[in-house]
Amino acid sequence: MEVEEAKRGFAAHLAAYIIVNAFLIFINLWTSREALWFPFPLAGWGIGLAMHYVFSRPSHIVKEVMKKEALAEYYRTKTKRREGQTA
Repeated sequence: MEVEEAKRGFAAHLAAYIIVNAFLIFINLWTSREALWFPFPLAGWGIGLAMHYVFSRPSHIVKEVMKKEALAEYYRTKTKRREGQTA
C-alpha cells in the first residue's frame, strides 16, 4: 500500500514537473530568446524530482535488511513458541 502511494505521489510530481516546465520554456522563448533562464528552475526542480524518486523507493540493500530482520523475527517467535510448549 505504501509503495503504491509513493508511486502515485511521484507520478503526480513528474506530471507537474513536465507541464509547468514546458510552460516556463514556452514563456522564456516567447518573451526573450537572448536571456535563457528556464534551465535554472528546470534543473532545480529536476534535482528535487530525482531525490523524490530515490528516497520514495527502498533500495536493494534496505530490502535485504528488511528480509533478514523479518526472518530473524520469525525464528525468534518460533523459538519462543517451542520453549513455551516444552515448559
